Amino acid sequence: MNDDMIRQTVQRLLSNEVTRERLTAVEAGAFADDLWRTIADAGMTKILCREAHGGIEASWAVAMPLFHQVGYTQAPVPLAQAVVGQYFASRCGIDLPAESVVALAAGMQTRGLALERGARGSPSTLTGRISAMKWARHAQWLLVELADGLGLVDARGPGVEVAQGVDAASLPADAVVLSQAPVAHLLPVRIEGVAQPLEAAYAAVVAAQLTGALEYALDLAVQYVKDRVQFGKPIGRNQAIQQQLAVLAGEVACSHAASATALRDLPAIAHSEAARAEFSAAVAKVTASDAVKTGASIAHQVHGAIGFTHEYPLNFATRRLWAWRAEAGSSAEWAERLGRAFIQGGSEAFWAHLTARTLPAGSAAANPIQPERTPGHA
Repeated sequence: MNDDMIRQTVQRLLSNEVTRERLTAVEAGAFADDLWRTIADAGMTKILCREAHGGIEASWAVAMPLFHQVGYTQAPVPLAQAVVGQYFASRCGIDLPAESVVALAAGMQTRGLALERGARGSPSTLTGRISAMKWARHAQWLLVELADGLGLVDARGPGVEVAQGVDAASLPADAVVLSQAPVAHLLPVRIEGVAQPLEAAYAAVVAAQLTGALEYALDLAVQYVKDRVQFGKPIGRNQAIQQQLAVLAGEVACSHAASATALRDLPAIAHSEAARAEFSAAVAKVTASDAVKTGASIAHQVHGAIGFTHEYPLNFATRRLWAWRAEAGSSAEWAERLGRAFIQGGSEAFWAHLTARTLPAGSAAANPIQPERTPGHA
């Protein structure tokens, strides 16, 4: 299956199923169960997984239309999170059911967690608080980035408490409190050149979602200025408006290029090396998140007051843009990571790593690392 077939399949499914009524219902607290079952039955959640686990072992780049269409249609489902979670589980030999909802925690979200290694025959446990964990209330599994791998926790098991919250799009962004929650599986993800693979993958897919939502805002704005007539002519003939739409189109193009590069640099499930992945993910998340600041502003300036009304579709896209730019690390956090890595690498290594799109050696120190405890030690 190539990316064009994936795009057509996802576009057809989501464009038919994502309605204003469904969006409103999910924002009111419901879960789109029928849509989620349709997505799972179509094999979308397992697109990156091993064939033995029901996947097609696609590359991240081939799967980009899936993430892009989630953003373009503002689909109110945790599809991107599920694809990421299924990928890492399958990579480590775990076959999760296709309909599993997986909530992700990486980067700053995991800084307050403590892993306690279990004695022989008993599971390791996690203790601490995770903030703004998307879709946690509906999740079967929590996938948490640890210092030396990933932890897969039963979201409905002992020691897991979810306090419901919402993000700027009124979608689930819950606080999760872990109290010696057993880790069902410790996944020793080994990808050479990637210190924090979950964080990199999460940032790359969110950047692709941002690109899709931003492109939708552009298409909506272009159509609006064609249809809106003032003083006997469409407002799109106004040169100032044309210039602003050109700026918005440029932001979409930059965001698309950066997110496509980031996904291309992530390793497919059979590969164990990805030297460019973290650099590209950082650049993509910074580029896409910063594009939101300019792009959303232009889209609303072009529309005027109607763009803010709940009846007009731009508000759904805009609120997701605001929410997603803070997800998987803000642009400020990723920019700081990049800057710190290159400062630590020294001036002599700067140009070589910049042109190679890699982070200098030792840059992992810039990443949040979870404290670890062993039984009997605080």
